[in-house]
Amino acid sequence: MSGWNLAELMRVAALLGAILSLHDSGAVAAETGKVHVMQSLTEADNERTVDLRVGESVRLTLPENATTGYRWAIDRLDRDVVEEAGSEAHPSRGPMGSAGQVSFDFRAKQAGSGEVALKYWRHFEGDASIVKRFSFRLNVKP
Repeated sequence: MSGWNLAELMRVAALLGAILSLHDSGAVAAETGKVHVMQSLTEADNERTVDLRVGESVRLTLPENATTGYRWAIDRLDRDVVEEAGSEAHPSRGPMGSAGQVSFDFRAKQAGSGEVALKYWRHFEGDASIVKRFSFRLNVKP
């Protein structure tokens, strides 16, 4: 049995580092002993259709400037097919008042089709303040 050479060890270390980096960023999720890559959506994916299997997740990241009072909020969610799995604000690292981002995670609950719709609004001003909308469809397989 031969030992590993330095180049092989470095490749393995680089691969492990990349996997850990993806996990820390939320791009990889561990569920019931399995590892899968979480799909990511951005503003460019408006009205896209996403295919998932039950238990898999999708992360939506949108630009947001909460200092203006405008925030993204879930407007509609087909709860039979998908559930919200959390959200997280990512403030800007720039000057005060700069726009940041917000991420929403959604998990496929059961097979079927459903829609997720969000609105960018000032909740304290009601629906008349909606300035943007975002939606995507889910096709969930067992």
